[in-house]
Amino acid sequence: MRSRACGFALGLAFGVTAASADSRAQTAQKGLIEGFNSRDWAAVKRVLADDVVFHRANAKEVFIGPDAVVAALKQPIADSWNVKFATLNSTNQFTGKDGRVVERGDFVITAGANNETCYRGSYMMTWLPQTDQSWKLQILAWQDVETEMANCKT
Repeated sequence: MRSRACGFALGLAFGVTAASADSRAQTAQKGLIEGFNSRDWAAVKRVLADDVVFHRANAKEVFIGPDAVVAALKQPIADSWNVKFATLNSTNQFTGKDGRVVERGDFVITAGANNETCYRGSYMMTWLPQTDQSWKLQILAWQDVETEMANCKT
């Protein structure tokens, strides 16, 4: 998910190897997606920064803080609409001088009581390295459009 150059830059910033920085960032992202899909809101909250911001480009609301972001993801996205990530593909990342990583890519989600609806879209995540060498999600933004169900087959 993260490029080797990205992992190397993060490793230099925090005195760890590229492989271990890569692994921790991937673990945080995996925790976010698995927590969301399994509706483990405590797991989702664990990877959110205190100042996390979430925005869907086709919505008016912007949610700030772990409680507000979890509430927005939970209702209506997870509960009413039954959204689940089918695919999340990182296509590009870059690292800032402060060590934050901006990642962008494409995703596919299913929705509906029987996963009968498919949406495809693009996302942007900003990951913030922590002093304990874990990662926290600082910004999550996405835009999706409804598409043919065949696009949700993985």
